[in-house]
Amino acid sequence: MTTGKKRTPQKDLGTLISEHRLRRELAILSSTFAAIGLGGTVIAGIVAIWRWNFAYSHYGPVAIWRWTAPALWAVFCFSLIGLFSLLYVSRSKNLHVCLHASGMTFQRGRRREIILWEEIRSIHTAAVRYGLSSLVWGAQTTLVLHTNNRRKIRLTQVLTDLNSLVETVKHHVYPGLLTGYRQIINQGGSLPFGPLLLTPKGVQRDRQFLGWQEIGKVYLGRGFLSIPSRQNRKSRPIRVPVRQVPNIDLCVQLIQHLTASQT
Repeated sequence: MTTGKKRTPQKDLGTLISEHRLRRELAILSSTFAAIGLGGTVIAGIVAIWRWNFAYSHYGPVAIWRWTAPALWAVFCFSLIGLFSLLYVSRSKNLHVCLHASGMTFQRGRRREIILWEEIRSIHTAAVRYGLSSLVWGAQTTLVLHTNNRRKIRLTQVLTDLNSLVETVKHHVYPGLLTGYRQIINQGGSLPFGPLLLTPKGVQRDRQFLGWQEIGKVYLGRGFLSIPSRQNRKSRPIRVPVRQVPNIDLCVQLIQHLTASQT
């Protein structure tokens, strides 16, 4: 449960849109590593006991450590592999996300939560690419949902079809948030988006400020949001890492809308 109020039963969440579970290959891989870790620990432990007895009976107590140290290190390494793999299997057991017309359910292990779309106040997305220059060998996408009661739900690519999940969540959450944001702006209020502040006069970050009439084409790419000045192209643009800006798509949409309405 994410709030103290009475929860909406799953049957009232409306039509089931999609289901997302732990990717099968990750479940198999983690179980395999757990088996390897536990099996290796047992075998290395038996070898360590045998070498201890052999060293003690043939060379005395002085030689025990030298004879058993490699096997003991193997026990330590295999036990770490097994332990972390078992923890991963345990945490990911029954990992299940269901998206419905009115909200979503999130289950990990025995714990299950119901989150209505209107309870989500901000969405953080982050995409990390692994590689050098144009050579990229992998990427990791993360979705973090923040609810009204400060609950944080973190979803990663261990789930099947995460990109579809992200788009579905945004599709249901953003319209309600956008309506509230526009009301605040129309009433002369300011909107914080992480380190950015959208005011009735322009965009501010720390001591940097650009009026709506000054803002050029907003650029979103390579993990950064850049807001340049159209009047002075040599000036430093307001530049913020995307991961620091909640509801990044709405932020860009509002900046573009307010810039167009002031020019």
